[in-house]
Amino acid sequence: MFCCYFIRKFILIIVVNFFYRCYTDLYEFYLFRMMSTRKEYVYMGLDNSKIAIVVDSCADLSKEMQEQYNICVIPMMIQCEDGEYRDGVDITIEEIYERLKTEIPKTSTPSGETIDATFADLKNQGYEKVLAIMVSGGISSTVNHVRLAAEDSGMEACVIDSLSGSIGHGAVAIQASVWRQEGMAFEDICKKAESLCKNTKVFFSIDTLEYLQRGGRIGKVTALVGTALNIKPVLTFDAEGELSTAAKVRGHKLVEKKLLSLVGECVSLPEYQGRRYNLMVADGGIREERDAIEAKMKEMYPNFNMMIPSRVEGILGIYLGPGMLGAGIQFLDD
Repeated sequence: MFCCYFIRKFILIIVVNFFYRCYTDLYEFYLFRMMSTRKEYVYMGLDNSKIAIVVDSCADLSKEMQEQYNICVIPMMIQCEDGEYRDGVDITIEEIYERLKTEIPKTSTPSGETIDATFADLKNQGYEKVLAIMVSGGISSTVNHVRLAAEDSGMEACVIDSLSGSIGHGAVAIQASVWRQEGMAFEDICKKAESLCKNTKVFFSIDTLEYLQRGGRIGKVTALVGTALNIKPVLTFDAEGELSTAAKVRGHKLVEKKLLSLVGECVSLPEYQGRRYNLMVADGGIREERDAIEAKMKEMYPNFNMMIPSRVEGILGIYLGPGMLGAGIQFLDD
């Protein structure tokens, strides 16, 4: 009986040891493959941990998105009656909406010192290459300032005009981050990101013309007539990155339908047939309406690659005011 017990014990030890060795061998093989892949990327010049992606705060990327996609944000500047604030850092969009009731804040590009400090910090962190995707040059000179700073950054730099703003701008940076994570070469990321800017279409409906008029973007008479007729303009960025009117609707109830229609028109264009795409939605303090149009877009265009939601932050919030609803689509290269 003792002998049988000893044999069973011996067999159990052999079986346990066998499975343990199998587990350790598999784990070591996994680590070896991971390290081999990593070394292969470094050898091929694809160590993408050395590539930084930078945007300005007009990209309207939430803190969560900045962290998730490892994107650095240079804050634009906002001048209020009581001082100067960094967009998204020292002042929130809720505070801006409150201030719009009594004052008209001004906006400006990031200072040269701020841009230089951002590049210097990235270099100190070990980055060797930087892709900077800036708000449209049609509405801001930020891209030119960043280009000048990039020349003296000590890093290989590519500075791109997004030809857009808000989520259209931010979505390009997010997709570039995805390519970086996939191991794409820096030169290819830059080339594809520049092409992506031209194939990103966004549309914004604003609740009132008051803030565009107060900011000097349209005339007082136009604002008064538009308000009296309950006209809701739908804005977009044209091929040169200038803000233009894509459509006009009478009444708030027709806004969502028009936004969906404009996205549909983009999908039906011959040049985009068969192309993969990302969808985008944005809002200015009307989250429930954004969620509603997001659900409808997912239903209408179920083959989307990514759905990118956003909330309009300081800069566009000043000019468009609360109540903005946006939708867009971004076509990827084959």
